[in-house]
Amino acid sequence: MSRWVIAFALCWAAALPVHAGGPLDGTGESDLVITKRKAGFRVLFNFDFRRTFVNAEPVRFYGFRLAAQRNKDIIAVGAYGLGDPYVQPGITLGPHTDVDVITDFDFALVSYERLLIDSKRWQVGVPLSVGLGSMRRGYRTDGGPLQPYSVNELVPVELSLHTDYNILYWLFVGVGGGYRYVLAAERSTTNTLSDWNYYFKVGLRAGELLKRARKEFRKDNGS
Repeated sequence: MSRWVIAFALCWAAALPVHAGGPLDGTGESDLVITKRKAGFRVLFNFDFRRTFVNAEPVRFYGFRLAAQRNKDIIAVGAYGLGDPYVQPGITLGPHTDVDVITDFDFALVSYERLLIDSKRWQVGVPLSVGLGSMRRGYRTDGGPLQPYSVNELVPVELSLHTDYNILYWLFVGVGGGYRYVLAAERSTTNTLSDWNYYFKVGLRAGELLKRARKEFRKDNGS
């Protein structure tokens, strides 16, 4: 996570005014020149409403993402998880027979995205993501309390394609889909969680909102 803190710090540094000194009047003395630059990146925040699959059965999946865009490159961090645990009734789990097996999993991702189209209204991009997470399984008998059974660490890798449409300068919606491959110690876990996913998202261009708020603040204060 520290590398992303450094990356964001570098992005903030790129957005600061540039100070340069040089002899301007022939006296050999340097005057300070301040050149204002536009921010080198834009901050994005969005919620994802996904449909994915567990054991080839559709389930709801939700998440959010915080990203920084510079030109046509985007780096992002996000967190995702099942909306409701996945339940399999009447299953044999190890020594336990005819039980309800409950599966839940979530993970955090870091991603790099290259935009293929970046216009005033449209964005089309190809994000590649790698994450860390866990799958937790338990069982319940005759409506009794949940009994934890196993925890498996996961490394999900996702490649997808998405299209976003800018409704307002600060608000966008998008659709996308791709494939998620999950690396896990147990092959059965990989088979359970690796599958296609597709999603709808709604998001804010937080950097644009902040820039507009600062402009209005300066205007109200006469600066």
